[in-house]
Amino acid sequence: MHIERIEIERCGALAQLTIDSLGPGVQVLHGTNEIGKTSLLEFVRAIFFGFAGLFRRGVLDPQLPCAGRLWVRIGPDSQLFSIERRHEGPQLAWLTRASYENDGVGLGDNGDVLTISEMQPPADGHGQRRVFLQDLIGGIDEKTFTNVMAFGLDELHELKTLEPEGCGSRLYELASGLDRSKVARVLAHLRAAIGQIDSADPSLSPIASLQQQRQEVTQRLAALQAPALAAGRIVTALVQLDGEIAALQAAIATAEQSEAVVHGVMQLEPLSISRRDAAERLAALMSGPLVHEDLNAWKRAQRRRRRCNALSRKRKRTRSRLARELAAVPVESIIWKKRAAITGLCDEIPRLERLVSEVSRSQSQAHFAARRFGEQVGSAGLARLVPMDRAADGDENAPSAVLLPDGFARSFGPLRARARECASATHEVLAARRLVAEAKSVLDDTHGLVKGAGPDLNGLTISEAIEEASSKATSLRNRFASGEQIVELDRSLTKLEKDVLLHRDTQLIPIGWLIGLGFVFVIGAGMLLAGIFLPATITGSLAYCLAALGLAGTGLASVTTWSLDRAAAQRLDATRRQCDMVRRQRDEALTQCGSLDKRIPPDATISLERRALVAQAEVERLEALATREGSIHVLADKVTVAEQSLDRALTNRKAARLRWRRALQHRGLPDSLLPADVRRISSHRHTLLVLDDDRRRLSDEARQKREELNSFSQRIDQLLVECDLLPNATPLDHLHQLRERLDAETLATRRYLQIEKRLQRARLRHRKALREVQRMDRTLQNFLLRWDAATEKDFLAAVDRRQESEQARHAAEAAEAAWVVARRKLAEPIDLERWLAESTLLPLAQRLADACAATESLRSELSVVETRAAAQRARVAAGSRDRSTEGLQNEIAAIDQQLAMHSDRRCLLQRAQALLVETRATLARDHQPPALRDASHWLSRLTAGRYTHITTTIDEARLEVHAADGEAWNPERLSRGTREQVFLALRLALVRDLQRHGILLPVIMDDALVNFDDDRAAAAARVLCEFVADQPAQRQMLVLTCHAHVAEIFGRAGAAVQLLGKTLPASERPARRQPRRVAVQPVVELQSLAATPETPEAQEPTLPRSKSRGRRTQPERPL
Repeated sequence: MHIERIEIERCGALAQLTIDSLGPGVQVLHGTNEIGKTSLLEFVRAIFFGFAGLFRRGVLDPQLPCAGRLWVRIGPDSQLFSIERRHEGPQLAWLTRASYENDGVGLGDNGDVLTISEMQPPADGHGQRRVFLQDLIGGIDEKTFTNVMAFGLDELHELKTLEPEGCGSRLYELASGLDRSKVARVLAHLRAAIGQIDSADPSLSPIASLQQQRQEVTQRLAALQAPALAAGRIVTALVQLDGEIAALQAAIATAEQSEAVVHGVMQLEPLSISRRDAAERLAALMSGPLVHEDLNAWKRAQRRRRRCNALSRKRKRTRSRLARELAAVPVESIIWKKRAAITGLCDEIPRLERLVSEVSRSQSQAHFAARRFGEQVGSAGLARLVPMDRAADGDENAPSAVLLPDGFARSFGPLRARARECASATHEVLAARRLVAEAKSVLDDTHGLVKGAGPDLNGLTISEAIEEASSKATSLRNRFASGEQIVELDRSLTKLEKDVLLHRDTQLIPIGWLIGLGFVFVIGAGMLLAGIFLPATITGSLAYCLAALGLAGTGLASVTTWSLDRAAAQRLDATRRQCDMVRRQRDEALTQCGSLDKRIPPDATISLERRALVAQAEVERLEALATREGSIHVLADKVTVAEQSLDRALTNRKAARLRWRRALQHRGLPDSLLPADVRRISSHRHTLLVLDDDRRRLSDEARQKREELNSFSQRIDQLLVECDLLPNATPLDHLHQLRERLDAETLATRRYLQIEKRLQRARLRHRKALREVQRMDRTLQNFLLRWDAATEKDFLAAVDRRQESEQARHAAEAAEAAWVVARRKLAEPIDLERWLAESTLLPLAQRLADACAATESLRSELSVVETRAAAQRARVAAGSRDRSTEGLQNEIAAIDQQLAMHSDRRCLLQRAQALLVETRATLARDHQPPALRDASHWLSRLTAGRYTHITTTIDEARLEVHAADGEAWNPERLSRGTREQVFLALRLALVRDLQRHGILLPVIMDDALVNFDDDRAAAAARVLCEFVADQPAQRQMLVLTCHAHVAEIFGRAGAAVQLLGKTLPASERPARRQPRRVAVQPVVELQSLAATPETPEAQEPTLPRSKSRGRRTQPERPL
């Protein structure tokens, strides 16, 4: 049986609590203090045996409702049952603790209700069967369950919980059924009889009474003073000598028998030594695990080494491939070395374009001004007076210069021109100021837009943001197209599947066709047979016609049937191929959609089409922003040019005003003369002068622009020459060519850097893999060095001793059989094992020598006594004629005979006592209870062999703990930790004994290892896991602890460790009375394979396991 789920509605401090996903094996529930572990233990006891015990002990208040259930799995079929116990109802108000102390309230009374349900009814359809609690828990009472199977620290270190009158009776009763009280009475009677015989009181002891009578007869005989007294004394001495001779002869026979016994024992000594050695070797092998933990660690290290080798080879191939790719990337060219200068010139492409456009515009304006001036000169009739002259600088694009006569220049016309210049300069200043303001406004707006978009880019540049937005928009469009394609393919697939079903149904030829074709075939076959087999007298000349028509009819029917079948099959195959092709296309579309869904972040609020439109709008916005960013330099140049134009306009206005004043002074006019006054002088002069001034001004501007453009072109041509390129096009084409070459070099350099970084990472990973392989090699070598093994075969033989154990067991059995056969041939000595055990202190050769010496001594003493007896017989023969003392002497002889009889009786009683004591000791040694033998095994495992046996004495119901050196200890004299180890071993033995009687309830421990140090706790954890692993598959052990190191030790031992979380406050509990779930967190300790463990506990698996069989802990789940 094992508990799978615990639901507590209310039990003391626990309320609305659910613990599920519990399985067989060792389950450790770790939580802090005051979380309710002891209450959980009491709840499990109460579900099995009722709440009355808790009410009786005052743990719970009987007036408060208590309810909960356990889900348990029972039997080899793992049938799931629910055991629910409820203590509730209106009758609880009058219940008190005294109501349960006198057993006045029982099950079913006052709201105490037990319900057992089968959660998985049988599959045979018979419905749920009635199940009783006794059928589930077996014949066990609450006291036994509390003391043996559900105990805490208080029950563990108290021996009184295992008294012989209760559940511990199996620890004190001997397996032979010998009643120790009757044996004690017999021994008491024997001791009393021997004491009565040895007493000095004549009224009690017959020997003392006979000795007193003999003394009185001897006094009377001495008072006679008879001559035969001397002979009597001699006869008495002779009788004593004869007794001594008989005793010596018996002693010599006994000594000779002892010599024979020693000879026989010496022949058995080699068999005993081999038997003891085989038993010790087998015990040494069985004292620890046959398969050491290093074997699993070795296998894990080998698997890790193979994986590391494969990973190292893979990373080496990757490193080589990246090295080849890096070598294939071209080296830096002169374009890349001049990238700073090329980038600087490429940044001035807008300026160059502006210069080209300005040069073209200024030239066209200069030509237009020259043409207007010429037209005005021609309209004024001054063409013959004004000569034409080419530009002095030799520029072919410069307009022709028209020179005005000197007299015409000294007229009032220049004054009007000066006036026009002043007005024009003023307008230019205003226009230049307006242009400067507009350019600055546009530049500030562009700067604001670019800076405002910076936080939205998440640290990316505008070009990178454009690439990211473009890829996102492309992915969304592809995802939308793929979804539409999947829908269309689903429609096609549905249509094709319908066509397949239709074609499959049309595989059968219609019944009308079958009947017609069959009729044609039958008629044709009949005609063919009639034409061939009927006699010529019947058919006549029509035989061949009938045969031909019959053959044609059968052929037509067969060909038609075959054609119909073939056409239908071809249509079905074609439709199936189309269906398979559509399925493949759909699977590919689904795969593409899956890959796109992984790349596209999920958003259930907006459709894909809407997200694609939003992404495309974002791309357009970023492109417009990039255009604005690229135009910043142009706008800055425009601002500079506008400011320069403003400066020139101001200078021109100042110069024009100065010239106006000088012209007026040159002609003797006042400085305050207004241009309006001069304008009225002559209209033609004024017009010509204005046009001439415009022409000259525009010609100068065109020349300046051409010079600036020529300077820029020279820089570009010089850079082309430095880059080994031939300048054979316009400057703009040259710059575009350089930018394209630089972009190609930039891409190549980026690829080179990317491959170089990947190669560096590949080198690091390869070196890391090589170090891991070396570390695994060192780990494996450490295993070999630790076990002093030269090869892997020697190591495996050292850590896996199962074959050696089997050989030792066979050898021990053979030695035991040989010893038993040889031992049966010897009746003596009885304590043969003691002789052989003491052979190191007292060798058998020494025993034989002592026996031989004792025999020789007895023989020499016998010869002396026989000599003395012969002399006394001669004296007796001389005094044999005196008969006066025969009566008293006969009385003395009768008394001596009675004394001898009582002495023999005392020897018999003493011998019987010794035999009974020895028999009882042998029975106590060889026939201990099975529970104590199991407890001795678990105690030896818990204490690492320091304490080996637990026995019960034959005199009284008392336990003794035997150390490895043979010393016996009373459990109360042991230390607290060792005493708890003894009691834990006793409980494990009792659990095993209860299992033999069909009781498989879970074992529950509450902080039972709190007084253990780390070594003892680790040994206890391993033993408990081993104990549960030796049990049936459904055995369960729940370990409740509040100590993190205990939970960690159990986790290393292979137990499933779960962390109990904190309970919810009352304000946060749900309104409905439903079990809440407490978070469970698996406790996991990671341990590197390279770390060499120093203790057996460190070699345990580091991952917690869900069961003692080795399954790993499941992922974190609610408890």
